[in-house]
Amino acid sequence: MSVTVISEPPQAAPPAPAMRIRKPVEEWRVTGIVAPLVVVAVLLGGWEVTSQFVSPVLISSPQKVAVELVDLFRQGTATAALRISLRELYIGMAIGIAAGIVLGVLVGRYSLVDSVFAPFINAANATPLNVLIPLLIVWVGISAKARILFVVLISFFPVLLNTAGGLRNVSRGYVEVGRMMGLSERQLLVKVILPGSVPYIFAGVRLGVALGVIGMIVGEMEVSNVGLGYLLNFYGEGFETGKLIALVFVASLIGVVNVMIVRGIQLRWFRWIHAAR
Repeated sequence: MSVTVISEPPQAAPPAPAMRIRKPVEEWRVTGIVAPLVVVAVLLGGWEVTSQFVSPVLISSPQKVAVELVDLFRQGTATAALRISLRELYIGMAIGIAAGIVLGVLVGRYSLVDSVFAPFINAANATPLNVLIPLLIVWVGISAKARILFVVLISFFPVLLNTAGGLRNVSRGYVEVGRMMGLSERQLLVKVILPGSVPYIFAGVRLGVALGVIGMIVGEMEVSNVGLGYLLNFYGEGFETGKLIALVFVASLIGVVNVMIVRGIQLRWFRWIHAAR
């Protein structure tokens, strides 16, 4: 008599628990908020400690700078200067950026225009722009026009050079495909070349709006008795360090806000730039 042994089928092993992939610390949402605050706190703490051992003529404490800043705006001194400076800054930057993009497109796309203008562009870009201030005074006098023109010049070249470089670096494959599809020169420029050069254009605009603040301050220091630049000169010559540092922070804040506005425009209407990375 034979005995048949029926073996039970082997049981499947329990599924392994899913491994939770942890994001790197630098990608945590809280890191982008906490890390800058920690750095600011450390800098302010170091500044406060340093101010206790250094003459107030050389450096003022954070508390005194904050008080001076509030007083400048409460008295209207900073408000009036800021109104004049911002008007001249944004008029100059608008003209400089627009002119830089237009000429950059022409130089970057058409070799004839490039060969004609390249020597002058290179020479002008290599010239320190502050040496042109006496010439601007001769041309337009000590007026808002001279300061606006200086902002135009200092914001113009970064936009021009980056725009031209962007057009030259658009993939030839894209251009050839556009030609094979029968696109005209205008359609090729609008639908293929300009979209491909947008990252370069925005890089130039970010440089232009940052340098525009420098142009505003330098122009007002040299060709003005109004504006933030004039106040910086005035308080520096009077050794009023608290007010001087307060206005430096205001000027820095203007530059930061300008760059943030440009980045916001890029993220709002040109999201494909980041998606393509």
